[in-house]
Amino acid sequence: MKRGFKLLILSDLLIIMAFGLISPILAIFIKEDLIGGSAFAAGLSISIYLFTRAVFGIPFGRVEDHHAKKRFLLIGTYLIAIAPLGYYFLNNIYQLYLVQFMYGFGAAMAFPAFGALFIHYMDHGKEAYEWSVYGTVIGLGTAVTALVGGAIVQRFGFNYLFLATFIICMIGSTVLVFIPPEHFKNKIRK
Repeated sequence: MKRGFKLLILSDLLIIMAFGLISPILAIFIKEDLIGGSAFAAGLSISIYLFTRAVFGIPFGRVEDHHAKKRFLLIGTYLIAIAPLGYYFLNNIYQLYLVQFMYGFGAAMAFPAFGALFIHYMDHGKEAYEWSVYGTVIGLGTAVTALVGGAIVQRFGFNYLFLATFIICMIGSTVLVFIPPEHFKNKIRK
């Protein structure tokens, strides 16, 4: 496996594992700890994230086809990494909605670049194997963190969990700095 491919997997593992700490229990935090929090507010916050990611994903993908993908990946991933720090400072659901918008915007920026670089660094003829490595590593990592996140909240509270998630996400984002710059050949247009 190529170095860039391994670094992409490591970064995604850290970030997805970090979010795996909070994803299963974030709705509990929203309902019990935020002013105006409810089951509906939790659902709406996820919808804001997903809607933002969907609306901005295609425009970012079109732009990223003509520019350095690593730059977009880094900016988007750092925006994603800041979301847990935003959760730490939340007081009400309107602040949550703003954090979820930023999270979705970062994801819309990062995901097309991640996918393009992921494919770029794959070894020809080993695509299925390398996808399976990625899927297995991410699956095992998130399986562990879902359990750990609940234990951390029960023992120390949500604030410790949000800070831990933020730190792990920042480490995962920083790993991307070490990815070699991509050298895609420009397609000749007829």
